[in-house]
Amino acid sequence: MDRDRVVSRAARVAVVAALAVTHAPTPARAEAPSPGDLVLAGLAMAPPVYVIGVAAHEGSHALAALLVGGEVESICLLPGTDPTTGAFYFGRTRVRGLRSGAQRTFFLLAPKLTDLIVLGSYTALLATDTLPENRYGQLAFAVIGTGFWVDFSKDVLRVSPYNDVVKFYDQHGWTSEWARLPWRLGHAAIAATFGVVLYEGYRRLFDPEDPSPAATLVVPLIGGQF
Repeated sequence: MDRDRVVSRAARVAVVAALAVTHAPTPARAEAPSPGDLVLAGLAMAPPVYVIGVAAHEGSHALAALLVGGEVESICLLPGTDPTTGAFYFGRTRVRGLRSGAQRTFFLLAPKLTDLIVLGSYTALLATDTLPENRYGQLAFAVIGTGFWVDFSKDVLRVSPYNDVVKFYDQHGWTSEWARLPWRLGHAAIAATFGVVLYEGYRRLFDPEDPSPAATLVVPLIGGQF
């Protein structure tokens, strides 16, 4: 009799426990950040991303020089004015030992290759929907992508003879704007493509409930729809 009473009591406890679990209130989800919160967070991320961008730009120059047998004399990651030319710079890398045109071309364009790697990686994450679920994480990727996009795009229309891309043009004999036009158009087209990618990233970030794509990308880099 005692055993039956214990079993009955255990059964009642089990039923009560099951009901408590199944009817327990679900924990509230963390409130999604507002657009204003995201904007403020993005502004806070901008300065460190700028520093990362300058370091990546000048580091790309230095690494390219070392890879082709050159020697790095100095790297400056702070803005200033070149005492020889008077040209303003955000960062500066001085090297020596670049003997061929191919080596110099690789040195001059190395930061653009780094920009393309970063932007291509962001595009792949966005296209495959593998960015972090956390919206601040998505924002960090978007801000980093924006920084590298600015570095890639800022030279499309630059004409200063001290600019790296203009030096590349001059080295290959494209000294007139007419001769440079096809290269500038290609540069602008790639920049515009990644600009659309970044727009789509920000659109998803600020309006995640809207499934419609921002645009159809009809370029070989991506093709199709997000």
